[in-house]
Amino acid sequence: MAETATKTLTLDEVRSLAKSVFLACGMNDHGSDVLANLVMMSERDGPRSHGLRMLPIYEQSFSSGYANPTPNPIITRLAPSVLRGDGDNGYFQIAAAQARDELIAMARENGIAAFACTNSHHLAALRFDTEPLAQAGLVALGVVNSLSMVVPQGGLRPVFGTNPMSFACPRDGAEPIVWDQASSVVALMDVKMAAAEGHDLPRAGGLDTTGEPSTDPNAILETRSLLPFGEHKGAAIALLVEVLGAALAGGTLSVDNESREAHGALNIKGGATLIAIDPSRFGNPAFGDYVTRIYAEIEGNGTARVPGDGRLSKRNDATEKGVAVSTELLAQLDQLRG
Repeated sequence: MAETATKTLTLDEVRSLAKSVFLACGMNDHGSDVLANLVMMSERDGPRSHGLRMLPIYEQSFSSGYANPTPNPIITRLAPSVLRGDGDNGYFQIAAAQARDELIAMARENGIAAFACTNSHHLAALRFDTEPLAQAGLVALGVVNSLSMVVPQGGLRPVFGTNPMSFACPRDGAEPIVWDQASSVVALMDVKMAAAEGHDLPRAGGLDTTGEPSTDPNAILETRSLLPFGEHKGAAIALLVEVLGAALAGGTLSVDNESREAHGALNIKGGATLIAIDPSRFGNPAFGDYVTRIYAEIEGNGTARVPGDGRLSKRNDATEKGVAVSTELLAQLDQLRG
């Protein structure tokens, strides 16, 4: 396999490149800042499949008329601990940024609070929705449902999206514990990257045209049928996300693809929910000590590491050295920004 030509970009250059593409798509200054920062953080921390490679998909969502590049989200407080958002057909993170301060204040006032959002899109890594809450001292859980491409255990037809969930928790004297994971064995963009790079997946991640599990990314892309992680266990998580995301927020179910298909989009207007918990209001003043003890028991335990901490070494390397970006991708993005 021929070696891919690359160019090293600093994180500021990644952010500027992404912002220029978003502005060319018709986004305003605020919205383009929010999404460009997400792209930069994905290149910095991983998964890079959610970084610059996602820009053509963002662009398609705008140019097709499927997503609104200049949304004005509406945030409504329905109960002392419940916020509801209407994303005005824009990207969820724009609405979440608008709701964040109130969500944090509600959690501190009541001990727990939730923000559910409908009429919005989501393409980025979910960890960046929960991490700001942990940085504010809260425990956070986030879910969002997505385009159906995951078959239930034993099934042949996709029912769920990759339906990710994310958990974040403050940690004394260190960056928060933050992890996110899809309900599928592998994310669709990782399948696309494997196909583009000409190699198989490390394990069976989807079904081929005969309905058999396969490591061939091209066969999986043909069926667009991914496997749930852990067999029935991943399917159960996908169901949970479908309920807490689509059903609770009132978003589009993963199987309801008519609008998406009409626009050729790679996402749906699913539902997203963030739950924020203030540990100081739960009666255990030693909460931080408990968390410290838990992660201390993991670190130094063979090769085990605290879930999500792999991103921190990537973050340090990318901050210091920048990231290598395919020159082919850079040429494609240069065309997008005109």
